[in-house]
Amino acid sequence: MSIPIVFIHYGDSDYLQYSLLQAKRSNKNKDIILIGDESNNKYPFVKHFNVSESSSMKQFAKVYQHMNFNSHDYELFCIQRWFILRDFMISHNVEQCYYQDSDVMLYEDIEKEDVAGYDFGFCGSISAGISYINNVAALDAFCAFITSCYTQDELRRQLENMYQSIIATIPHGGICDMVFVNLYCNNTDPEKIYDLSIIRDGAVFDLNVNLIDEYEEWHGRKKIYYTNKGVLCKNLALNQFIRFKALHFQGAAKSFMRYFLEKSFEECTNPLVFDYSTCQWQEISDLYFN
Repeated sequence: MSIPIVFIHYGDSDYLQYSLLQAKRSNKNKDIILIGDESNNKYPFVKHFNVSESSSMKQFAKVYQHMNFNSHDYELFCIQRWFILRDFMISHNVEQCYYQDSDVMLYEDIEKEDVAGYDFGFCGSISAGISYINNVAALDAFCAFITSCYTQDELRRQLENMYQSIIATIPHGGICDMVFVNLYCNNTDPEKIYDLSIIRDGAVFDLNVNLIDEYEEWHGRKKIYYTNKGVLCKNLALNQFIRFKALHFQGAAKSFMRYFLEKSFEECTNPLVFDYSTCQWQEISDLYFN
């Protein structure tokens, strides 16, 4: 049985269609599952399930305490997604899945990634926008851990102290699901967590297009090339072009997603580079890709 690709999304945001379509283009034989509401139950190539089927998300809402600059409902739902995913996998007997946020564009067959033997695959220990879930029991334990941070006095005090430390330096920050991913990864067997943000065989999953890190920069974001070898970015530290298996268009970068629907890599005779200022692909003919 092939691994399904799962999305969890409220509403019918404009960018959702591009993420769903790109996932299907790069994984033609995989089930694309959208756990959403009636407003987004309209894509013929998607298996749709209603988010209201989750019971534990409602139970978690009763213990959740808001500690974030973002709105209560937004941040609550970001955390509830883990409970929604857990309930879905259990009720539908799904042993493994690939999950991605709806602002991710996927260019890789997900089963090419060798994550066997791991409970989770995350981009580092700070982001779960691109994730492999290989063990439902581990996902259940993660959800229990999140709940305990709000229901156990000592853990709740630690969470409140962490919140104060965060907003002292990042006023627009706070406690979010990424905090729980980080805490969980730091307190579990590292051999059970697969890091998708590590470059392997010249390829990697993107943490965030807005994070330049060691890559070429273009208008404040990663400089992205479209070539017959795939979607590439140049790593300046390695002096090497790296193939990106997925791009994460976090925040305001969502507006660019429509321009990144996969064309045929094979037909790309000359490499293209994306210009964020004009929202156009520019052809370049004198670039050597190592």
